[in-house]
This record gives sequence, structure tokens and C-alpha cells, in this order.
Amino acid sequence: MTKLGAFVITYQRPQILVETIQSIFAQTTPPDFVWIIDNSEDLETDHAVATLQDRRIRYHRMGFNAGPAGAAAVGLQLCVHDRADWIYWGDDNDPPFRADCFERLLAIREVNPFCGVLGAVGHFFDRKKGVIKRIQTRLLEKKEWVEVDSIAGGMCMLVSAELVKAGVLPDKDLFFGFEELDFCLKASRKGFALVVDCALFLEARAQAGRLEFERPVYQPKKNLSREYYSLRNLLFISDTLTLNSMKKQLILKWTGKAFYGYRYGLGYGWENMRMIVLAFWHYFKGIKGKTIPLG
Repeated sequence: MTKLGAFVITYQRPQILVETIQSIFAQTTPPDFVWIIDNSEDLETDHAVATLQDRRIRYHRMGFNAGPAGAAAVGLQLCVHDRADWIYWGDDNDPPFRADCFERLLAIREVNPFCGVLGAVGHFFDRKKGVIKRIQTRLLEKKEWVEVDSIAGGMCMLVSAELVKAGVLPDKDLFFGFEELDFCLKASRKGFALVVDCALFLEARAQAGRLEFERPVYQPKKNLSREYYSLRNLLFISDTLTLNSMKKQLILKWTGKAFYGYRYGLGYGWENMRMIVLAFWHYFKGIKGKTIPLG
């Protein structure tokens, strides 16, 4: 019998976490245990988890904010240590959107025995340009499942323990931003398939009203610190996977974005350029981890 483990990354959101834990155990195929990986800087989460009094819940306090990347690396290893065959990679504010997500995803193993990562929503990834590519709705309508390059964060990602045993882990030093992409690209390099259930994918799109969504060329960002982490980490990922053409394209594209941002005003343009230049500087100096507040 397959043993399903889980971990949930949390940061100072105890009430939301409790609701998410309840949602996870309400799955038609619930996990045998859930590790809470706590990045919090206080003890409120610890106390909230203790009140649940559920032997299936296990708690690990990081002791500092390791970000999603650092917490995920620990969560995967703890689940493998507890002999899970498959592992749910969860966030405290993104519970499964259907009660049967785990059941339907695990059924894919019978169709594709080489799958290493399963998910409800995924993307293709252009390794030459360093760009995530949207999967067309009409393709999803024609298939039961489809192989992708990455599974979207917070979209019921299930990881085979065999991946972790093969040494595939997210780079904990990325801290925040594209840690799932980093992990998925490494999994693909090891020969594991990444598969999404097309019916679940379509249901998620319908709920979000994105069946006919077209990604805009560029729009101003509310949180530019996230742009910093995105660029910096994509550059580090390009080095890890020796994708030199991707690195060149990223440098050209983001240099253009540094100047393009001024069309939205001097204030926005300056802050946008500052974040991009800082990302380039930290990449070339090899500076990782948490460097600026997320805002």
C-alpha cells in the first residue's frame, strides 16, 4: 500500500494553517501524516498546532525564516525519513481546491509509472529564454493527462520519494521565488516525468476564470521585491542547469525591463531599475538567501 506523507510550509499564519490542515485531512485519500515546517519568528503557530491534538501532525520549527525553498528541502527529507512513498508539498494558504485531488493525481501512477512529480496545474518552460509558457486550454481538453516542465506552486504538488532518494532537492539558498521550478527542472534532468491531470487543470482554470486568459506583455508589479528574487533566482537556476542561452536571454530581457518601467512614472521606474540592478549585482557576486524584505 502506498504511504502518503505531507508537509506544509507556514510563516506566522496560525489560523489559516489550521484550516489548511483540516482541508488536507478531509481529502478522499488523506495523508498518513503531515509535517508542519514552521518558518515563524514566534510561538503562535506551535501553540495552534498543539491544540489540534492529532497524532498524524508532526511539527518542525526552523528557528528562522528559511523561506519556502529552505523549508521545502527540510520537509521533503523529513517525509522520506518517515518512509513516505509520495509527498504532498503544501503551503499554509493554498489548500487542495477539491476533496479528491490526491486520489485523482495518484491514479496517474497506473498510467505513467515513470512519473516523479504530479500536480493539478503545470506549465511548459522555455529553457532558452527562461520563460514559463502557458498550456493552451484546447490541449487540455483533448487529453487525460499531459507531461509538463514544472508544477505550479500551491497546486497540489505530489512528489515521489524516489526523487529525494536520488538527491533531488530544491536549492535552499534561493529562499523565495521559483523554488518549485528549480526542483522540477532538476527532476526532469534525472529522467523523471512531471504530469498534470487535465480535468483538474481545467477545473482550476474555470474556478479562477482563466480558461481564455492571455498573459499581458508587461504590467506594473505591486511588489517589486518579488521581481528581484525572481530574476536573481532564475539566473542562479540557469547556472545550476548550465543553460547559458537562458542566462543571456534573461540579462537582455531584464535590462530592457529596467528602462521600460519608467513608462509608469519616475518613482516606479527608479524602484524597478534598482531591484533589477540589485538582482544582477547579487547574482554576479554569488549572494543568495534572504537579502531584502519581501514587502
